[in-house]
Order: sequence, then structure tokens, then C-alpha cells
Amino acid sequence: MKCKKCGKRAVEKLKPYGIALCRDCYVEFYEGLVERSFKKFGIVKRGEKVLACVSGGKDSSAMLGVLSRLSEKLDFEVEALHIDLGIGEYSKKSMKTVEELCGVLGIKLHVISVAEFGFTIDDIPKKTCSACGIVKRYLMNRYARLNGFDVVATGHTAEDIISFFFKNWLSGNFSWSEKLLPRTESFDERIVTRIRPLYDRSEKENLLYVICRGLPFLLDDCPHAPRDEWKEIVYYIESRKPGFRRNFVLNLAKYLEERVHGTVEVEEKEEYGYCKLCGEVTTFDVCAFCRLVKKFSAKP
Repeated sequence: MKCKKCGKRAVEKLKPYGIALCRDCYVEFYEGLVERSFKKFGIVKRGEKVLACVSGGKDSSAMLGVLSRLSEKLDFEVEALHIDLGIGEYSKKSMKTVEELCGVLGIKLHVISVAEFGFTIDDIPKKTCSACGIVKRYLMNRYARLNGFDVVATGHTAEDIISFFFKNWLSGNFSWSEKLLPRTESFDERIVTRIRPLYDRSEKENLLYVICRGLPFLLDDCPHAPRDEWKEIVYYIESRKPGFRRNFVLNLAKYLEERVHGTVEVEEKEEYGYCKLCGEVTTFDVCAFCRLVKKFSAKP
């Protein structure tokens, strides 16, 4: 199997695009797709300072790698943030991987440890992804705002977006779906704009990208991560209908943009205020993060 662009030996046949590419041509192709999405959705604006949140997994490593390549071309700055969740040996491996990745890319790395707040994820008896999500969303937003970053970048993939959409849609949480845009603008001075550079990229594409570029990434899965049946459904549909993932998220983005800009009738938005303990945005008197700290912190 030969590369369609240069004739060299191909490393992969990309069924959704109907082409086979070699290592170098795939890297160029992948970065071109991300750049096109940046321009189409206005994911990053010129002169912005981006805080890329990296766990060390293939998706966040791919995100930091492509952000590093595009930063000079599209005129924005990028630095990395790693949150040490305190999940035993897994977190130690994650930290080491992120340090190696940032060293290879020449990206400045910032680190926050959840232990600084008196607890770790391992201290929570019933460990769930929701608790991790609360911690990471809180810390990355607060750190970005306090340190002068314009946007926070996360490595969510097409599979993530589709899974989140169906989970919320089937639970009747329609308004939450608006947060699944490639770029979610701030609605309050204490909330930093969120971007998803890999919005229409698949996990397989990200894995191939980091392998082709030789970027460090962690193969281990989080020991507390449950089986994601929704992703299995997405994989199955994609295997039967190549291109499903990309077409779904692109059309979802179009629909959500119409909702956000008022061309589609939407329900009344949920009211919010500020946490009486830390001052961050919340829909309750005390935010979810502070409730976790209060419940599990070892500090008096």
C-alpha cells in the first residue's frame, strides 16, 4: 500500500477520507485538518494566550503537539498545565510523560497538585469520573484566570463530544449540550473561554499522529475509569459507516452555533451566582469543588 501523495510506503489507510498516507504525509495531513477547523470555527484568535491542559494520554499529547506547530503560524502563545490528581502510580507516570512531552516540544509546563487542597482523588471512597471532572474544570479555569491566560484548551475528541451529547440529550439536559462547541466563550469575568482543538479529530487519528511524530504519551488507562459503553457504540457505528464521527460533530457544531446565536429557539438559561467560600461561578451557594474539599480534605 503506497502513500497517495508521495508514493512511499503508507502507514495507514484512512477510510473516512479514502486515502492512504505515509508517516510524513499523515502528519502534514492531520495538522492541515486541525488548522482548517481552527479557521472554520475561530477556535483560537490571534494574540491569545492558550493554557493547554495535558494528562499525558494520546489525545492531550496530540493536542499539545499540534498547538505547538500551529502557534507560530496562527500567531498565538501556548503553555501547558498538568493537574496531579494523586492517583497512585498512574499519576506519577502521567507527570513523567507530560514533563518529557513538554521537554521535546519546548513548551513551558505548569503543575497543580490536588493534594495542595488537602485531599486526592484516591481519598474519595466512591471514585467517579464526575469527581475528577469537577476538580479539573475548577482548577484549570481558576489557574488560567489568575495567571492571565485567554483560553483553556482540552483534548476532547469526536468520540467524547458524541458521547457527552447523547448522555445529556437522553437525560433531558439539553442546555448543557451548548458547552460542546469547538469554542465556548466566557459568560462571566470569572470564567475563561474554553476551546477544543481536536473537536472533529478521532482517537485513532490522534494516536497515529503522536506515533508518527514520536511524541511521548501514556498508554495506561486511569485505574478508576469505568467502561464507556457510549464510546463503544460510537466505534461500532463508525466501523459500519466510516466518517460518521466527523460528520456528526460538524453538524452538531452548526446546530449549536445557531442555538447560541439565537436562530434556534432555546429554553431559558439556568441562573448562576458565586460560591460563598471561594467566589467561583456556581449555580449553588457552595460550588461542587468546595463541597469536595470540605468532605474529603484532611486539613482541619
